[in-house]
Formats: sequence, structure tokens, C-alpha cells
Amino acid sequence: MKTKKLIIATATLLAAVGMTSGTAITQAGLGVDQASAKSVRHTATPKSYKKLAKKAVHVSKGNLYSSAKLSKITHKAKNYKHTTFYRTKQAKVVKANKKTAVYNYIKSKNGKTKGWIWHGYVNNGKAPKAKTSKAVAMSAKSKSSSSVSSSNKISKNKLKSLSSSVNNSSKTLNNWLINPGKKTSGALTNSKGYLKPAKGTKFEDLGGQAIVGTLSNGHRMMGSLKHPSKYLEVMPGMHSNSEEFINNSGHWVVYYISGNGDDGIAAAPHKGFKYLSGMDQGLITGFNGMWMGNKASDDSTLYNWNSKILLINKKAAAADYQ
Repeated sequence: MKTKKLIIATATLLAAVGMTSGTAITQAGLGVDQASAKSVRHTATPKSYKKLAKKAVHVSKGNLYSSAKLSKITHKAKNYKHTTFYRTKQAKVVKANKKTAVYNYIKSKNGKTKGWIWHGYVNNGKAPKAKTSKAVAMSAKSKSSSSVSSSNKISKNKLKSLSSSVNNSSKTLNNWLINPGKKTSGALTNSKGYLKPAKGTKFEDLGGQAIVGTLSNGHRMMGSLKHPSKYLEVMPGMHSNSEEFINNSGHWVVYYISGNGDDGIAAAPHKGFKYLSGMDQGLITGFNGMWMGNKASDDSTLYNWNSKILLINKKAAAADYQ
């Protein structure tokens, strides 16, 4: 009798220790602990699957999930407005609120972006193309005639203003960079593939080897005089962080994006891009950050080395955030 009481007391004590110490107690006969049971909860239960004829579609909002159980978000649709997907399957699921919903399985042409998304967010047809640099330049020109320089030459007063901006908030410099000048004839680059100023103009020194100028296509450029291979062509106007950024020019290009990170200083993340702060010191030489205000940091700029693209958080660059 004493032995039986001892066994019961010991079992009770072990259970108490397990509960107070946070240790998961294995469910008898199942081999699944409480922590694991919690981690496999899903927000939907698939009831049926159906194969669909392959069809081109596009999306602009909603989430892509790794499975029809809707337990893990893999992509935000808003970041793929210009990506064409192909719909191949659908699933009927019962969500946590007991309501039935239909989800489509979509996959990009290269197969890298895929997942399940609510069918109401799926639109038939190929995705609309992103604006080309030419279209953006024309758009910026039509918004305000005063935003387009009447000449590609930089006056002494303007040069003084731009130089002063480098050492202050950089707002004046950035506004000048995103507004195109006049388009002229001639090539953008010299025989070495380096950007060169438009005919009748020259690169202007802002101090500390930082230079700016206007190219034959009317776009502005900037860079470090000692590193011509990293001269930067500035694409006119403001851009959304949801765009797909492509560069086939062979030289570096810059897009100013309006999407800001949580702290107002860092640029919002973009797929395929890394923060400039993480670039190897041997490679970062030449990207002297003259476009950045004194409150910004290297995290205000994203880069894609293979595509030769920089994405700059304009709000941080202009230092006009709170």
C-alpha cells in the first residue's frame, strides 16, 4: 500500500515539475509534445483540389502562401505587379472562421515565385509592363515645365547651390538629379563604356571628387571622378518599391524609391537587392554617397551588383523625415 502511494506521489510531483518548468509533456501514445502540436496549427483546412488548364494571370494585392493550409506567407503580391504568373491548380479550403474559400496556385515563368493566393486577387492575362525610363522621363516632363531645365549647362549659381546641398540635406541635389534636362544627339558612353556628358556640356565638380552632369538622353548623372566605371545614370522621377527594376545598359543606374524602412532612414527591402552597408569595402569604393543627407546611412541605399542598380530611399537622402 505504501509502495502504491509512493508511485502516485512521484507521478504527481513529476507532472508538477513539468508544468512549472515549462517542459513539454509528451502526449501518451501520440509522441507529439505540446509545443510541436501548437506549431503545426493551420489557418485553413483543404477540402478538395482541382487541376486547372494552364493560364497566364497577374496579381497586385494579397498574400502568396506555401500551401493551401495557409500557414506560411512566402510572398506579398504587391511586389509582383509586373510579373506574369501561370495558374495551374485550385483548392477549396475551410478557414478558421468556418467559411469556405477558393485559392489558386500560381507560379512565375522562371518558377522562383510561387504559392497559393485567394482567387479573387487573381486577374486573367499577362501582367502590365513597368514604365520604361523613357516613359518616366516624359511623365516627369509633362507634370511641370519648370521641372525640366532649359539648358543642360549648369550655371555658377546652380553649381554653388548643388555643392552646398552635398554638405547639408542633399534635398536640392536630389531634386535636380531626378528632373531630366534636354535630350540631345550623341552616345551616352565613351569607347571604354564610361558615361560621358552631353555635347556642349561638361561634368561639374561639386568638391571632394564628386561630379554631376547631364547625359545625351537628358538624364542626370553623378559619381566619383576617380571611379568612372561607377558613374551613375539617374532614372528620372520617383519610383515605387513594388516595381521590377531592370538594367540592360552595361553601366550603373539609380532609381529613387519612395518606400521607406521602419525607421525612416533605411530603404524598404526589395527582392534581389542588398543594403549598401553590407557591400565589401573593396567594392564600395566609388559609391561615395554624395547623394545622401547628413542623417542618412548606407542602409538608405540598396544595390544589385549583377544588374548594376542602386535603389535610393529619397526621403532619407533628402533628410526631410521627422
